Amino acid sequence: MSILLIAIVSCFAIAATAPVSAEKVQGETAVNVNVMTITPSVFTPSYSAYGSVIADNKLTLSAQVDGQLTYLSSNLVEGGIIGLDELVYRQDDADLNAILSQRQAQWEIARAQLALEQGEQRIAEKDYQMMQQDFKDNDWKIDLDLLLRQPQLSQAKAEINIAQNALKIAERDLSRSQWLSDKRYIVESKNATQGDYLSKGDKVATLVDISQLRVPIYLPRAQASQLQLGQTIRLTQPDTGQSFNAKISHIVPILDPSSQLQKVFAQYQAIPQQNSPLIIGDFVKANITFAPINDTVRIPLAAIDNDQVWLVGPNKTLQAKAIKVLHQDESHAVINNVFTEDEYLITSKLHRPLAGLTANIVENF
Repeated sequence: MSILLIAIVSCFAIAATAPVSAEKVQGETAVNVNVMTITPSVFTPSYSAYGSVIADNKLTLSAQVDGQLTYLSSNLVEGGIIGLDELVYRQDDADLNAILSQRQAQWEIARAQLALEQGEQRIAEKDYQMMQQDFKDNDWKIDLDLLLRQPQLSQAKAEINIAQNALKIAERDLSRSQWLSDKRYIVESKNATQGDYLSKGDKVATLVDISQLRVPIYLPRAQASQLQLGQTIRLTQPDTGQSFNAKISHIVPILDPSSQLQKVFAQYQAIPQQNSPLIIGDFVKANITFAPINDTVRIPLAAIDNDQVWLVGPNKTLQAKAIKVLHQDESHAVINNVFTEDEYLITSKLHRPLAGLTANIVENF
């Protein structure tokens, strides 16, 4: 009994001396925030890509006729520049001139024969008209085509066509015994020497067209799909700082297997007398702009909280709105405007924000 009494007394003593819990203090319901005024604007998306200038066209220059190479331009050396309308090579054309003279003579003979046959036909028609009454009286069966020499006339016309075509071929072969440049080229390789005998098809040189170049660049599929053929883009050469205009010439509808990007070609044409134009092998930056987007807002990245932003509504309470980021850089993002005129975007970080809490605007930018 004594032990039990002692235990009961001890429990009462402990309970009497236990610490009293502090009363819970009612916390502040207003949240201090920094905000910014919403200013809608027009956003022009852009994308930067890099590439190297390459040749758009190459020409394999080959002999078109047989003959000895009697002339070769001094510029036809590896790395040489061939100008517009420059005579690049000439083959011996003595045989071709002789053939041309022969074809001209044959054409003249065919013309003369046609003229004679046309005269014979007129005489035959007159004879037929004079004898026509006799034919009716005697009921003769005659072949008018033979009587009026129609087969002979057709033959004469066919012979002049043959002679005329043979003359055109001879003139064409003579013109092909030499070649004048139709553009500006750089010589990639030389395969013939003056004095060589060239048969038709023998390679003379490989030329690169430097009047028109292009740049292959790689873009994400979403950006490539927004491009239009003929669209102007800007190329910048980093070493010189110069910028040049180019046009989208091809959009390859295949993703590159290594990068999963889409290849796009920009065509560049040098302007005459342009200082330091782009050359083959130049490394360039391509700046591509897309169609502008109206009613957008540029906001700090710190204001974005899991694809939404917090704002102060007209009743001075916190509200959350979902957003779609159109573009972002290191510090800011561009979004579609989802705000009304009497709302303010919260730019300060919030700790466990709740919609409906009272907001106390500390600073407005």
